[in-house]
Amino acid sequence: MWSGRTCHFCKDGGVSDDGSGYPGAPPGWYPDPAGGPGQRWWDGYGWTEATNAPQAPPPPPAPTWPSMPPPPSVHHTIAPPGYGGYPNMYQSGPNRAQQLVAHELRLAPLGRVAIAISGVASLLNLIFAVDSASQYRVYGHLLHLEMQSPQNHPNLPSLPDSGARALVSLLAIAAFVVALVWQFRAATAAQGMGLPAKRSPGWGVAFWFIPVVNLWMPYQAIRDCLAPGDPNRAGVLRYWLCYVGLEVGTVLTILTLFFSTFTGVVFAILTALCALGVIAFAPRVVISIAAAHRAATTL
Repeated sequence: MWSGRTCHFCKDGGVSDDGSGYPGAPPGWYPDPAGGPGQRWWDGYGWTEATNAPQAPPPPPAPTWPSMPPPPSVHHTIAPPGYGGYPNMYQSGPNRAQQLVAHELRLAPLGRVAIAISGVASLLNLIFAVDSASQYRVYGHLLHLEMQSPQNHPNLPSLPDSGARALVSLLAIAAFVVALVWQFRAATAAQGMGLPAKRSPGWGVAFWFIPVVNLWMPYQAIRDCLAPGDPNRAGVLRYWLCYVGLEVGTVLTILTLFFSTFTGVVFAILTALCALGVIAFAPRVVISIAAAHRAATTL
């Protein structure tokens, strides 16, 4: 604490001669006699403890930089309502996506009939097979004898056939081609809309003709025509399980009819249920995909 009260302004300790009545200088701020950097208050009689620091020099002005242009704006295309706002919608452009979907929708009415004909054709073939069960049994018996002694049975009779069976087969082939064209269009439209897919549209069609692989991968191609999380994907799975059951059941029915009519009929009944499932679920798959694509592109 400052305690010095010495009058440095007095003359021989007398009263100041400036007429102020103080023994020294009048009150005010004066340079600190203690040698400090600031000033100290003189109350007219002595130095007080009040000081004030010297004013700091003002900071230098901040450098001015040239104004930068704003960053370029990024245009985000917003998907129309009705399909969950999928983030990659319209990756190939809204006009292109709409064209692809319109191309798909033109075939959708025929596609939902064609995709169900496989079930109808298989159901008819099952009926033909059960109706000719006795002939299959005879053929199986002769085949067994042929395997035991080929020299005694050089020729086997042909399997039962009819014009109706051939007509059904031609109808099934034509419907299968139409269904493949619809699948390719639907997958191409989904790709144009930015939906993720495990298989390209072309490979999705090609997998139908590759044994073993055709039991699963065509299903993935059809399923991916719908956005992830779409509840209609469950319907695609139901259709596909019935379709696989139909294909496997048809083969087992024909094979067992060679050796046991009863077992063949049992397999035929179970396979017929799968055929009915295909007939029921297949058109709904086409309808749900077409509806989802139409809503997404507001067509």
